Amino acid sequence: MKNPTKIQFFFFLLVSLSLIPACKESTESGETFFNLKKIAKQNPDISSVSKGEGFDQLVLNVTPSSENATVTIWKTGDNGNWTEAKYLVFEIWDAEDYSGVINIEFYKKSESSNPEKVILQSGEVATDTKETPWLSCLMGVLPRLKTKVVLPLSYLDAQSLFVTRSPRQLKGTMSGDRLDPIDIKKVALRFGPFAEPWFIPQFEVGSISLTDTLPEPYQPCEVPVIDIFGQRNDKDWSGKIKDEDDLIRQNLELEKMVTGNSFPSEWSRYGGLREKRFKATGFFRTQHDGERWWLVDPEGYAFLSVGVDCIRLTSSGPVNGIEDLFEWLPGEDDSYFSDVLSLNRNAKNMDFYRSNLIRIFGDSWKEKWSLVTAGLMREFRVNTVGNWSDIAFARGNRIPYVLPLNRFPTTRVQLYRDFPDVFSEEYLKNSEEFAKQLNDYKDDPFLVGYFLRNEPQWAFGYHNLAYEMFGTNQASVTKNEFINWIDEKYNGDIEQLNKAWAQNLKDFESLKQMTFKDYPSVRADSDFYAFSTIMVKRYVDIPCDEVSKIDKNHLNLGMRYAWISSDLLYKAGERFDVFSINGYGYNPPATAEISKISGKPVMIGEFHHGAVDRALPATGITGVLNQEQRAAAYRNYIEQGFARPELVGMHYFQWVDQPFYGRFDGENYNIGVVTLNNIPYQELTEAMKITNERIYKVGTGEKKPYKAEITKIPSIHY
Repeated sequence: MKNPTKIQFFFFLLVSLSLIPACKESTESGETFFNLKKIAKQNPDISSVSKGEGFDQLVLNVTPSSENATVTIWKTGDNGNWTEAKYLVFEIWDAEDYSGVINIEFYKKSESSNPEKVILQSGEVATDTKETPWLSCLMGVLPRLKTKVVLPLSYLDAQSLFVTRSPRQLKGTMSGDRLDPIDIKKVALRFGPFAEPWFIPQFEVGSISLTDTLPEPYQPCEVPVIDIFGQRNDKDWSGKIKDEDDLIRQNLELEKMVTGNSFPSEWSRYGGLREKRFKATGFFRTQHDGERWWLVDPEGYAFLSVGVDCIRLTSSGPVNGIEDLFEWLPGEDDSYFSDVLSLNRNAKNMDFYRSNLIRIFGDSWKEKWSLVTAGLMREFRVNTVGNWSDIAFARGNRIPYVLPLNRFPTTRVQLYRDFPDVFSEEYLKNSEEFAKQLNDYKDDPFLVGYFLRNEPQWAFGYHNLAYEMFGTNQASVTKNEFINWIDEKYNGDIEQLNKAWAQNLKDFESLKQMTFKDYPSVRADSDFYAFSTIMVKRYVDIPCDEVSKIDKNHLNLGMRYAWISSDLLYKAGERFDVFSINGYGYNPPATAEISKISGKPVMIGEFHHGAVDRALPATGITGVLNQEQRAAAYRNYIEQGFARPELVGMHYFQWVDQPFYGRFDGENYNIGVVTLNNIPYQELTEAMKITNERIYKVGTGEKKPYKAEITKIPSIHY
């Protein structure tokens, strides 16, 4: 350009600056931008660079393929220092009307003394030679909304599973093992969902960078994304609320329909089966009749628990930094809607479920909600109020319920993720305090039992706890106990240990300052695991001893494990009356094996199926194509489950849909029995009524269980 004018020069400068992320790697004020053109060239099968639709600039276009290929964004030798940066940031736009799923994958340099042993998230050992990420983060983004995804690199230590949300960002979940940034050899992004012909998404990546500071937010949206009822504006569907009159009319009709409902006459007042009776004790208990396990209700009737979780007056999510997405939010001085804004987890939360109920029922919204919800439970033949529900609602309506105990005992020092220092006096003291909460429930006949806790994070994936305890040189009473134990195991002979572990320690006390990035040897792996079983036994025994001192009437329902990630979970199940597990899928998990190994009946604390054909853009952990398949999937899961002799309870997650903009952690799944407008999903609830009324005939073998072929699609969850 010869002799440019000032205007031409200014225009040229703007264009040039907008293309920095696409054209070259740049480092400015502690921020390293990755070269998008270079990334596209290295990943030509699914990516290219062109002018964006969501971004007004050159972008990296990504179209996922059936091979589920990754886009490598960095490898050894590229610009960018992972040891000095604090955040990985990328700008993304999802062109579809469903949420995008992005897996951020970190690959480790192979320096392990046992490189052929790759532990997968499921607890299995990889048997092929395909490269496997050492650590990954599953992220979700809203459709058609520019988003700056932020991953703090502190999460590479793998001690926290769930990533703190940034504005517009949805849930982020870590999986894998701790990773020192210096050991990173490659970082890749994997995009989804993909399943022809239903999901063929397209993404735009505006920039990718390593930075020391949190990015600035985007300018506010010109057009609101969410209407006054909490519904998305950019999509229509059958049943979408048109106006306030429509909302009120449908709910008043619903109230009229369910008032005065009752369970079937052949059910007991607790929801048990009158035709089959055992000894009555006044409380729920378990019984094996020679053919199958049962729960037994307080009057002695056989009982199978069919429940729904989260039956409560809320479905809120944080709005800090995203206020521009909403057509309406009440002011803090709005007394009429004072119950819909709250401070939770240090964030301002908006609850459209509550604001809709206030619009419908006015000042009596809480009482009307309780009346209608109890009527719906009886209409749908749901005989148990599941976990995380409104206990006052359950007790007030005299419906059997399960109780999630709060504040599972922990300690100031945590050995790995949320695993406490179990040999400390602090753990015993906190267990004593933990048990006291049962004083308020120990004599209630409607309480089926209590869950000690939910999905301990140490059990997400296979993790050898004693080995992980040596990931740092943090002191603990449990580490001291390990050193005493290993000293005794090797007869006080440090040379025996050195030979077995391939070490050169002068004495056993030297272990206190040792840290390990990899197992020293196969024998060390075995030794660590042996002590892990001791740790887990103590982890369970101490609180179980304390709760049993206070409450001798109710069932210990366990810890609702996310899945069986290792045999350590069976060791942690020896004290339970019922072994609980959360079982997502089209069919229940392998409960026969769980019951055989544990010797206990099994309860499934959570399952669900969701679709993206209506209000919400994500399916949840198990996806189906539409609402009709949600109904079929529910019937299939419940009836196939209760046909098994070991299953005594299954609880659907959850009562109300999650908010479009995400609950506290960013989940925004179509998994409700009712919508945020308090309207039941007709297809699902009709199926619930049919199947729930059949559970005893299926459980006794009088009727064959319903079986459906469900189209398997990629789930949209994070």
